[in-house]
Amino acid sequence: MHNTLIALLSFSALLLIQSCQQASQEENPVDSDLYEKIQTQLINAQTGDVIEIPAGTYHLDRSLSLEGVSNVTIRGAGMDATILSFKNQKAGAEGLRITADSVTIEQLTIMDTKGDGIKAQDCKGITFRKVNTSWSDGAKASNGGYGLYPVSSEDVLIDSCMASYASDAGIYVGQCNNVIVRNSLAFENVAGIEIENCTNSKVYNNIARGNTGGILVFDLPELPAGNGSLCKVYDNVIEANNHKNFAPEGNIVGIVPPGTGLILLAAKGVEIYNNKILNHKTMGIAIASYHITEEKWNDENYDPYTYDVYIHNNSFERERAVPDLTKDFGKLINYLFPGKPQDIIYDGILDDTREGSNPMNLCIQESSDGLRFANVDAANDFENVEKDLSKYDCTIQ
Repeated sequence: MHNTLIALLSFSALLLIQSCQQASQEENPVDSDLYEKIQTQLINAQTGDVIEIPAGTYHLDRSLSLEGVSNVTIRGAGMDATILSFKNQKAGAEGLRITADSVTIEQLTIMDTKGDGIKAQDCKGITFRKVNTSWSDGAKASNGGYGLYPVSSEDVLIDSCMASYASDAGIYVGQCNNVIVRNSLAFENVAGIEIENCTNSKVYNNIARGNTGGILVFDLPELPAGNGSLCKVYDNVIEANNHKNFAPEGNIVGIVPPGTGLILLAAKGVEIYNNKILNHKTMGIAIASYHITEEKWNDENYDPYTYDVYIHNNSFERERAVPDLTKDFGKLINYLFPGKPQDIIYDGILDDTREGSNPMNLCIQESSDGLRFANVDAANDFENVEKDLSKYDCTIQ
């Protein structure tokens, strides 16, 4: 399954990027007639409508939007056939903005948006299927933050999609409930796939390759929906995420060191299993409290700790390289373990209100030979680094 997905999606991505780069070198007149036709259909849409966008590469200078009406499908002729380019965008930020329920977007590509590729907000039921988002000039801080961006929504499905060159996350799901991200390819983004402040999420059978960080499960303060929980990350290929971090200054993903497979930051109730975590120059999995960022917050309900985490039956192979030296956390890894990328790093920051020998309920069941694990004791200035996994030898139902 993974080999087929890699071949099909990688080849399609290469063709799309090459064609869009060639197009950007030519005159690209704005397709005003097509914009008016599509936007009129979106404005006049009725429940059950299917809005078809024919094959072709179209140059639009304004955002498209669908508001209010439910059970609408927006369908192209295929990711490699229907391409909407916003290279010369003058109005709006997103390529497509959705604020409606039970909407499906499928079989198209959105390129070079000023901001996010597709944003879906306050939706009850949103599906992205065989959708691609990218930026044709490659990795730049000026690119839009997110490719696929459902936020403050529920019943989210992202299936068989692609996302590349986003300056934050290629596939980002934030403050949502009941989320599935599957069968998708995220490459050359700062973060490949990010699940943030979400409840009941499943991320499986994806490929996150060539990003700065492969998959992130974050819980951040001062957001309308806080303290997410219950995320499963399984059957993914998380490979060679060693890309230079090109996030804009001040962005939270700007802290992610190149060479990171998966990060849990203030995450609760997470299970990570049956993943291939391969060829990272800094660390395979990081388990951290929000305190590690040294950022302040003003949110009395925020829980900054990571706990109830079960990591098991993953495959690890690490890059033979010096850990990243461009970001503080990468520098720390190299300081503590010179020239030795780590498989699992735990910051060891504990909630003093929780008791027991394993108060944060971190369970690790890994059989990889020579697994490199360390609790770096960040709360005590890294004085007592521990490599013994025995206290985390447990399971969580």
